[in-house]
Amino acid sequence: MKGWGTRAVATTVATAAVMAGVGGLAPVHAQTSWLDGLVDGCPDLYVLGMQGTTESSPDAPVKVDTGMLSKIMGPMLDRARELGASVDRAYVPYPGSFGGLTPGGSRSYVASVTEGEQNLSRAAQKVLAQCPSAKLAVVGYSQGAHAASNFLRSVGTGSGVVPAGAVAAGALFGTPTRSPGSGLFPGTAQTSPSAVPGTTGDAVESLSSVSFSVPEGGGIGPVADLTEDYGSLAGRVSSWCQSGDLACDAPANAPIVRAVVNIAGQVEVGGDPFVAVATVGRALASTAFTTAVDVVNEDIAAPKNALEAVSIQPRKTISQRLAEASDPRATPPTGQDVTAALLKVGLIGLNAAVTVVKKVLTPETIAAVAAVGLANPAAAFGVLAAKTVGVLPELVPPATSQRLVRQAFQVVQNEIEANRDAFDLVAMTTVRNVAAEHGSYGSVPATAGGQAPTRFVASWLAAAAADLGDDPSSFTSTSVTSTTTTTTTRSTTPAVVPSTPSMTVASTPSEPAVTTTNSAPPEPTVLEQGGVSAAELN
Repeated sequence: MKGWGTRAVATTVATAAVMAGVGGLAPVHAQTSWLDGLVDGCPDLYVLGMQGTTESSPDAPVKVDTGMLSKIMGPMLDRARELGASVDRAYVPYPGSFGGLTPGGSRSYVASVTEGEQNLSRAAQKVLAQCPSAKLAVVGYSQGAHAASNFLRSVGTGSGVVPAGAVAAGALFGTPTRSPGSGLFPGTAQTSPSAVPGTTGDAVESLSSVSFSVPEGGGIGPVADLTEDYGSLAGRVSSWCQSGDLACDAPANAPIVRAVVNIAGQVEVGGDPFVAVATVGRALASTAFTTAVDVVNEDIAAPKNALEAVSIQPRKTISQRLAEASDPRATPPTGQDVTAALLKVGLIGLNAAVTVVKKVLTPETIAAVAAVGLANPAAAFGVLAAKTVGVLPELVPPATSQRLVRQAFQVVQNEIEANRDAFDLVAMTTVRNVAAEHGSYGSVPATAGGQAPTRFVASWLAAAAADLGDDPSSFTSTSVTSTTTTTTTRSTTPAVVPSTPSMTVASTPSEPAVTTTNSAPPEPTVLEQGGVSAAELN
């Protein structure tokens, strides 16, 4: 995406409230009773879903299909039943709030996303503890995708609560952690998912080819959360971003916008304006303090701490520093950093004061003040003032003044250039339908056949479950006496879909099918559903 208009800065907070979250690591004590009803069977693949803003809550049911992710879970269960695959799913509850700016709670995004990531970790550990042989898949949308992305990145880099080998797949929709210009499978040039390790990958490889254009922008979340790849999970984690979805397609050249969103994400409202003012004040104070320390230490040069030698040599723009400092995950300045900044400013001021004393309080000046006498203090003050004004050119010589003016103009120019996308009126049209684009993942085409991203992911997860169910030890060879060829058949496994009201257990071709209800017809076996050839199985 090329950019967006000036009005976008004013509406960034409201837009972000609808779309995405800001990460954080503040400790949150969440209720965990929902974990008791999480696992009611051990499928080959267990899918954990993280809903978007306002679509979840701390007490949201874990087995009810609602929100954007219901467009994945329902079709996935249907497709898994068709394939005879063993799969289950659950939604991980968390606040899903934006500091009271959206319905659903007053908790800030910092706390909300943090709790979501923590609950997802608990859910993953719970599933694997009860079903050690199961594999996990994680899907997330909007704010939920932020939490899911952080979880998947930690797993892929080896710092997560579960091993990377336990995760079969991940799918993110409109995630604010998307790295600018990132491909569909971050860290790779792939347009199709990799097979689950340890499987033949036949079912995954048979999926429809993907034709989905990714935008140039990046996620609107904190810089520290932007993810270029998912380590050892690369190729098995997809990141879907529709052009114009500001959550994942924010302008690359507008760091001041990111700073605004970061600060807004730390606000707690709760219906109390004083709480809102207090939390905004804390966020702004922390951001300003961190930025000031960095600017003094890194951008202001003063050889020998002399005022006349001061120059501005910015390594980063101020807006970039604000964006980084406003990140709730940012490391605050150390005591050494603060001391260095204060010492630099203090020494510059002290040297300037010493210069004034040396140049003003000379014997001649003291004599002139004495001549005026205490009878006329105003005249004596005038003498000192005149002497001080005469010293100013020595404190800040004309050459230094001209240099500082030029550098100040350069700082302003750098700020405009760094935030040029925030002033691009022509490109404003690309984000005029932010809400529509953010909610389009169940309707825009992602394959040549017109499958939406959500439907493709549903097919992908069902295929991954089918591949996981293809246990090589369950394959047997049967010779066909009428020919010289040998065909391979497979003993079928039950299609485990716990959420459905009735379930059919498919039998092997030599046995009659047994149904668990009186009304449901026998479910066809894998071989009866179109047949599986020896070439496909091998």
